[in-house]
Amino acid sequence: MTAFSFPYLDGHVHIFPQAWQRRIYSWFARDGWQVLYDNRFEEDIWTMLEGLGAGGASILVYAHKPGLARQLNRWLFQWAQGRPRLRLYGTVHPDDEDFAGIVREALDEFHFAGFKIHANVQEVRVDDCRLWPLYEMILERGRSLVIHAGREPHRKDTVGVSFFVALMSRFPGLRVQVAHLGYDEVDQFVKLMEEFPGIYLDTAAIPGTRLPLSSRKLREIMDRFPRRIIYGSDAPILEEAIEVHRQRIWEAAGSDIKRRQIFRENLLDFWGPPFNSLE
Repeated sequence: MTAFSFPYLDGHVHIFPQAWQRRIYSWFARDGWQVLYDNRFEEDIWTMLEGLGAGGASILVYAHKPGLARQLNRWLFQWAQGRPRLRLYGTVHPDDEDFAGIVREALDEFHFAGFKIHANVQEVRVDDCRLWPLYEMILERGRSLVIHAGREPHRKDTVGVSFFVALMSRFPGLRVQVAHLGYDEVDQFVKLMEEFPGIYLDTAAIPGTRLPLSSRKLREIMDRFPRRIIYGSDAPILEEAIEVHRQRIWEAAGSDIKRRQIFRENLLDFWGPPFNSLE
């Protein structure tokens, strides 16, 4: 198994209040998933990752309906106190009242690194004009976005690369981490990286049980864009051990230089100042 000579970083971790996390686990179970870590909550999730060698992480939350985002952001801010190696990505729903106020609070008072948009769960196209104030504030403050824009593992008419192209065409300066390599339109998202230097792709749960990708394809992507691929686990929503998934990414990276980039340096670059200091 992987032997790290440096504290790796995880760019895709979900931690919710325990009651919310239970409901998420239940949803996946009803959908036929067998989540390996469905007995882990809040502190235990991060403790598990630390025990595996993680030296920092992006913690992502998302509100599946309006009226929840402010509460969830405030909980995340309080939960993360005393954990300086975590970078927080808040949430807002396009139908929230005081949309701009929720975003400003997270960015200016809580100093979140950015926001997570889950186009599938939130059932919103990423080019929806209701989200434009968020993108404008992200750009003004030099923050970043993590976006689930790909069509899998649950297809809806709000997801797909075409909507993401429209977003980037309007806001080309955004720094965006595309979850799951944009699966199942991986080639199209990789192609966009040629045009938009702010696009990064993460490896959350891919290659995996629900999002298969050949080792050859993964190596090709890493060889082509070694500074724009971010390791992410998708913990705790995995049907296999984190170490097993992580080993696939480690082997595909191939060289020590690329491994350090993918498992650490690229996420630091993506976070940007002042979030890329873990001291």
